[in-house]
Amino acid sequence: MDDLTESAYIEHWREMHQNVVDGFIKLKLVHAEGTSLLVPDLLAVDAGGMRWLQPKYFYAPQLSFWDGYAAADIRLEANGGAEVTVGFTSAGLVASLSDSSQVYRCVISGPADLAQSADGTCSMDPSGDFRLDLFHHTTDQAAAAIRASGHFRGSSWNVQGTRELKNVAYAYFTSLQRITSEADLAKIAMASSSYIGLLRTNAVSMSEAIRLKVYRASTTDRTATVPVSVPASLVAPQHVYRHAPWGRAVYFEACRPDIYRVGLLPEKVAPFADGMLTVPEADRKCFEFMVLGDADTEAGLIAPFDEEETNSLLHIEACTDQSLFDFWRAHANSDQVAGRAPELLVFKDGGRAGADSDTGSATHGR
Repeated sequence: MDDLTESAYIEHWREMHQNVVDGFIKLKLVHAEGTSLLVPDLLAVDAGGMRWLQPKYFYAPQLSFWDGYAAADIRLEANGGAEVTVGFTSAGLVASLSDSSQVYRCVISGPADLAQSADGTCSMDPSGDFRLDLFHHTTDQAAAAIRASGHFRGSSWNVQGTRELKNVAYAYFTSLQRITSEADLAKIAMASSSYIGLLRTNAVSMSEAIRLKVYRASTTDRTATVPVSVPASLVAPQHVYRHAPWGRAVYFEACRPDIYRVGLLPEKVAPFADGMLTVPEADRKCFEFMVLGDADTEAGLIAPFDEEETNSLLHIEACTDQSLFDFWRAHANSDQVAGRAPELLVFKDGGRAGADSDTGSATHGR
């Protein structure tokens, strides 16, 4: 394979994999202590209309650098446990987006019915960004108020729903078309009992589950739905778990991937018209990191929900003037964390929340 051209590489990739379809991948280059990683935000395929798949689990990428181009393979798991392998090359770069992500044309190998694993429908605009068809579930009264106002107000609460933030408010959406069960509530970090269970990677019994207090909600509070088309570049980065199972390869997990948040400056709103969300640049609030939680520890499991973690972060690289491949090769085997001081979330309480905590049970606008 030493003399393969880029097009020949892709054709060889097709020959070596099953059920190959063309698509797009949106992803970010991130750095942590001692490592760099590609975090896939979404896959998009045209299957009787454009659909997107939200990666739930993924492995570190395999990168290769050839004469004149570079290539990457990423293995991931999508909705319903569908195992997918994605391949793309440097020539497939479509766009560098405002959230420091890049979009590439790719080839995707997965189940023959891959479209059945889609999280929703979407469209691609001329800029290379995706518009995701998402949902905001609330009460009938609140839904009527949202439609009448033409905007969504931001919530000042963190993912866990127990602590208020000072420097950002989030408009909350989900890919779930309806909320009808406790399992649905848990997917969006809510529970009628106020608690969900978290299990360490190497736990041997469900009795080891950690009780985490979350926002108390009922399915009866989520009977009305406001559908909205949201640019993927507006969606806040999802925090990540690192799993190191005994005797197996390390893998990563998107924490609560059914939650989609749009960051706003406090007191600002997210306007929408004709079902399409459009937030002015001056009203947006973005952070250039993700929390990286060690999923085999109690603190690591809680960290992506609490969001106050500052010691274990994935720093997002803003590849605006070059491809992530170019950056990776130009900075190979170098420290990409030292000296970074990203703006962090600021909490009104100034303290820390933990497992089985009873703080912050007030109702909020999620």
